[in-house]
Amino acid sequence: MNEHQYTAAGQKTRINLHTHTTWSDGSYTPEQLIRAGVVHNLTHLGITDHFYTRKVAAPQFYVDVDEVAEYAADLRALAEKYQNRIQVMVGIEVDWSLRAMGRFVDLMPLLYHLDYVLFEYVGDAEWAGNSLDSLLWALPEVPIPAGLAHNDLARNFAGTHTPEELVQTLEENNLFVELATRQGAMGYMSEEPYNLALWEELSASEVLFSVGSDIHRFIDDVGDVNAGHEFLARRGILDRLITTRWNSDTRTWSRRR
Repeated sequence: MNEHQYTAAGQKTRINLHTHTTWSDGSYTPEQLIRAGVVHNLTHLGITDHFYTRKVAAPQFYVDVDEVAEYAADLRALAEKYQNRIQVMVGIEVDWSLRAMGRFVDLMPLLYHLDYVLFEYVGDAEWAGNSLDSLLWALPEVPIPAGLAHNDLARNFAGTHTPEELVQTLEENNLFVELATRQGAMGYMSEEPYNLALWEELSASEVLFSVGSDIHRFIDDVGDVNAGHEFLARRGILDRLITTRWNSDTRTWSRRR
């Protein structure tokens, strides 16, 4: 496999699909973030502001059900404005816990406005996250690609799944895995035996991946994505970025299989 993937224009693919703006608890407007993404030579920027969750104190720090259409329209207008410089994708981040799940039912009919969805805290007991099984139950009602955000797979699933079982579950349910690059969220770098075995299985599978810095406060964090890309390149699986399935002309996804 090639060490790097390239866009149609010959630019090396460099993505950040986990970012936050003033639509939720980020410090920068979407356009400021997009401009920074261009400066940092990103080919794809995904904006994934927080959906309703009680983990933040005020409504202005998340996108609620009645704001989803306006949020998506705002980002799509910017995507069109900057389409010759960067591919802007419309995502959202869902807190997969009791802090938000009651409202998620109301979000499901609106997901068609979005390009993809990230689920955080799946199986994460430290953050009172709900189980992977509960997410699998909901996924048939999710019409867009779904991924696990900044999930320490080894920590969260070693007690319930063998590496083979976990990878098979991800593969069969078309869940992509985010490689987070912010400090404290890079569990995929662990040399623990379970994690090493897990990544052997993931590398041999059809599971797709994204890279995200989870930017909130510091604008240059939008370009902090090297660690994730380099990890995938060392394993020879950089060609399995979720963006390889994205058609920027039609703003649609190709089928996985």
